[in-house]
Amino acid sequence: MRDSYKIIIWGPGRMGSICLWEMAQSPYFEIVGVKAYSASKEGLDAGELIGIDPIGVKVSCDSEALLKLDCDCVVYTAHDEGTFHTDEEIFSILRAGKNVVTPLPYQNAHLFREESFTRKLREACQEGQSVFYAGGIDPDLIPNRVLLALTGGCADVKAIRLQENWDCSEAAPGPLQYIGFGKPPEDAEKIEVSKKMAANFMLSIVKTAEKVLGVEYDKIEASHDYVATPVDIHEPFYIKTGTVGRITHRMQGFCSNIGDEALFTIEYHWLIGNGMLPEGTLPGQYYVATIEGRPSMKMTLDFCVSNNSDERFFNMGNMQVEPNYIATIIPCVQAIPHVCAAEPGIMESFDPSLNWRQDPRI
Repeated sequence: MRDSYKIIIWGPGRMGSICLWEMAQSPYFEIVGVKAYSASKEGLDAGELIGIDPIGVKVSCDSEALLKLDCDCVVYTAHDEGTFHTDEEIFSILRAGKNVVTPLPYQNAHLFREESFTRKLREACQEGQSVFYAGGIDPDLIPNRVLLALTGGCADVKAIRLQENWDCSEAAPGPLQYIGFGKPPEDAEKIEVSKKMAANFMLSIVKTAEKVLGVEYDKIEASHDYVATPVDIHEPFYIKTGTVGRITHRMQGFCSNIGDEALFTIEYHWLIGNGMLPEGTLPGQYYVATIEGRPSMKMTLDFCVSNNSDERFFNMGNMQVEPNYIATIIPCVQAIPHVCAAEPGIMESFDPSLNWRQDPRI
């Protein structure tokens, strides 16, 4: 058993900074490098960047120099634009002999990306004798390891549905307006960036469910709803009655040999305030999962600072962090020992060990 794992954090934005804080508190990880994309961060001590004591590691924009460092794993947290613009950079890190874990939408990418991408990813891993793994809260932890594990109690499954309800009220107004909040629904519907970002994650989830459940979809459909608020909303910015107060992204996989209804549905509900929760959802229900089968099940799950208080944020250095953000990066951190012990190549998701399958012999 090694004393610790040497880590480079690649992209100290929101998610990367949370990872940096977590690893700075742990004796089992040693931060040896931090890759920034902004010249304003160049040369800063990584600890000071997030409002804690210096850790003796300078932030750098020099990718080549960072890839020469002795490192067990790169935690890749670059900004996601929904276009997979990060492909080539990930290849270069793997070719340089660095293992990579990431919360970006690459979970089981070989199941849904084009063959040329999968080939390049495998080749990069072989050239660098490195391992690639993608995880996180969603995809991975909730829709795969938690939700699909519940089907282990079902003799039969007809439909599975997962809703994620994210109240964006504490987010910055600029990004919210950028994806359509506060706009007339017909104008918000024309914005493609949020559709693409959501679709990449949802396709990973839907295709992983197909693999885990041992089914074959006849079709996969995506849809998007832009729901107008019935009243004025004043925080985090003024959203006028009749303009968008909730954005819903949905993807469904259908199996005609099971039924006409979608076998698997994932819905992202991005909303402003409890007044914009989807029908039947109560405040505090971050995830709502339903399984129609024999027996049928329903699960609700919230993430909170404490079950004994109404606090909404963890104070971590100079950051206020919502609990679900921690649950997004920690599955990647927990995977690092497995990644470092694996044979070179693509590491698939940690699926439930027992669950319902259409053909139990598989």
